[in-house]
Amino acid sequence: MRLTSPLTCLAALLLGTAPLRAQWDLRLELPRPTGQSLPQTLLSGSGQLVSGDFDTGKGFIATVNRRIFQVGPLLKLEGGLEYSQFTANGSLATGTATQGTKLKQQGVGVDLNAQVWVPFVGIAGEIGLIQRLQRYTFDTAGAASHKDLSRTWLRVGARWRIPSVVVHPYVVASYQQPVSKDRPVKLGSASDLAAYFTAQGSGQEFERMWTFGAGVTF
Repeated sequence: MRLTSPLTCLAALLLGTAPLRAQWDLRLELPRPTGQSLPQTLLSGSGQLVSGDFDTGKGFIATVNRRIFQVGPLLKLEGGLEYSQFTANGSLATGTATQGTKLKQQGVGVDLNAQVWVPFVGIAGEIGLIQRLQRYTFDTAGAASHKDLSRTWLRVGARWRIPSVVVHPYVVASYQQPVSKDRPVKLGSASDLAAYFTAQGSGQEFERMWTFGAGVTF
């Protein structure tokens, strides 16, 4: 039986751990955030939320990370900055009139992320924390209210490195949710709805999301 040469083993090891030697990590993700659903909530008289429910939305997350340190070929710790924007749409009906509404968050974040690599296959699991500083906006028919938010999010994900020589592209998916588990106020009247939006501005905006994206390390 022919034995694999030490040089071949070393080359395979270097190829499998190439992303760990990279200093910089640039990533763009498309999130699917989920907010608090408000189906058929009475506003006043016959007014109610008739569509959209401020439920699932869209947006983007752009992140730049730099390696802090690594332990052997399997564990890597990095920190970085992000810019993110999430939106979700709904409609308000009052009598015969319908008004478009939007929830929106945008701002910056600071993250700390750990990667655990599976040798030779280019797959890694990720877990990290993101401190997001965002401007929360609730807009109804052009009349907007704002509040600044600061919340810590947990991020759990996985990535697969696409084989390459000079740079190292990859695809990534993650699940994210705020560390806080507070629930929104109970809705039973128009005044409760006002309290709900107050709670939203205090951190009850988007409560979870999946993200899918791509990046490159070098």
